[in-house]
Amino acid sequence: MIEPVPPRVAVVSLHSHGDRSFLDDRGLALVAGDLRAGGVDADLVVGVMDAEAALDPLVEALSGYGVVVYERVWSVALIEALRARLEATFVSCEGEHALADPPADFVCAGDLRATVPALVAHLAGDGPLPRRARARTDEGEWIEGLGKATARAEFTPVLHPVVVGSETWSAQRTFSVEGNAGCPYGADARDNPMYAGAVIPEGYGRGCAFCTTGNRSESAPPAVTADKVMTQLRYLRREAPELTRLVLKDQNPFGWLTEVVERCAEEGLGGFSLLLETRADWFLRNRRRFERALEVADGADLRLCPFLVGIESFSQPELDRFNKGTTAEANEAFLEALFAWDAAHPSLDLSHAAFGFVLLTPWTRMDDIRANLEAVERTGFDRLRGHLLVSKARLYPDTALYYLGHRDDFLVEAHERDSADNSRRYGYFPETPWRFADPEVARFAEVAAELTARHGGSDERRLWRALLDAFDAAERPELVTADAVERRLARPDPGRVRERLAKLVAPLDIDAEFADGWRFGPLSLRPRGLSIALEHAREGAVTLDIAPRAKGPRFARSRHYDLRHTGSALSPAQDRALRAVCAAIVGNDR
Repeated sequence: MIEPVPPRVAVVSLHSHGDRSFLDDRGLALVAGDLRAGGVDADLVVGVMDAEAALDPLVEALSGYGVVVYERVWSVALIEALRARLEATFVSCEGEHALADPPADFVCAGDLRATVPALVAHLAGDGPLPRRARARTDEGEWIEGLGKATARAEFTPVLHPVVVGSETWSAQRTFSVEGNAGCPYGADARDNPMYAGAVIPEGYGRGCAFCTTGNRSESAPPAVTADKVMTQLRYLRREAPELTRLVLKDQNPFGWLTEVVERCAEEGLGGFSLLLETRADWFLRNRRRFERALEVADGADLRLCPFLVGIESFSQPELDRFNKGTTAEANEAFLEALFAWDAAHPSLDLSHAAFGFVLLTPWTRMDDIRANLEAVERTGFDRLRGHLLVSKARLYPDTALYYLGHRDDFLVEAHERDSADNSRRYGYFPETPWRFADPEVARFAEVAAELTARHGGSDERRLWRALLDAFDAAERPELVTADAVERRLARPDPGRVRERLAKLVAPLDIDAEFADGWRFGPLSLRPRGLSIALEHAREGAVTLDIAPRAKGPRFARSRHYDLRHTGSALSPAQDRALRAVCAAIVGNDR
């Protein structure tokens, strides 16, 4: 009897860019490992598609495989092009989101560690089409499988993938360890007054309105979860010590996180960073537990990194629409605590932070944009997340926010411009295009996208402020252009000028009294130089002009500036105040 020979399998992970900071291959790596354990010649193949021209080397790399398994794609056209050039059976896996009628011969859903190996065995003639798998008929219809499939429990992922496009691939890649799957925050959007009249299908709508993980939640006793995580950590440190950035997949790990950190310290299991994905308010609720974990990690070769933390917005209406179940005030309180932990604990590492934030949604108003900027300026949130001005909601038909957009008639057939599609930029599943309710916000988003492209996302806080100022000053939104904002940006920034002035007048404190009751008042920028008022409760104010050196009268002169005052005669008190300030400037301007 001839035993069935399983085909050679490529489990493909596609990335639209080399920096894959939050695109995770854990599930596919486990599937590839399970196939190998079952005697299948299988590889995890990572394709980095920074340009569509990268399709040629990917086709070449996949040409020797009989089965191509894929999950996350940002464009079905990419898979269609691969199918047209490869003589292979294509299998589409349903992960966080599902593609409608995907370009594939088979579809696997449910627990992929059960369905994919069973399907590969079926393709080799060993067993029926398994449950949660579908096969496409010659007529293009789908038939459901009925065979049984059981997943392996062992943790043996493929940790060394075949990389296509390695010249752009980040050497500092991540891998995940899993605690409890899903998310225990499962508030139902149907109970949110903002969703009145929105028809959300059964099985969707729980948790944050833009996310799917709240629709399911697993919960094991803390000791069991800690054992599970430790097993994975030991394996990864032994088999792939080069993987030093390990993402902890558990939306609320605080019941057992401290125990895991303690056990890592006891076993000398270190040399890596543990990246945390959780909610800001849960950090606050578990403050003492997290601080204890930091204290232990401080004495071990281990770093704790708040990674994907869902801030989402500092506008309360937007948070409510996201069904977040938290407040803008709680977000700010978390950031204050976070920066305090950063100052106190060397084991806290913020260098990997990529916090969740959504500035633009179909419902966004200019007041929401202003509230977010003001909070960013107060908290320094831009230290933890870049490209804030182009962060947009992505709508998928398995999220509550999609059905809210459907209720309000904001869903459209196509994006107004290619740059508005975040799927290709970040390598996410294809999103549903939508339109803005407010034309002014639509124009803001358009100009913000152009300016972000010009500046590469740098100096974003100042750019944001200049944008808002431009819209406030414009008679009509369409009059605001990127060039107009650039001209506004070219003007000196009063905040930065005041910071420089503070250094110039040291040791006088620009925010405190000096010379028996004098204070620095408002600062005025002029085409050449600046003026600052010196104020006193019982004396008349005097204005000090600081300008580049030139001919003419002056009160004092430093290396680069002439220092003058407006008016004529000075009172003794005014004279003392001016002399104190000028002496400081002369001493510092060398």
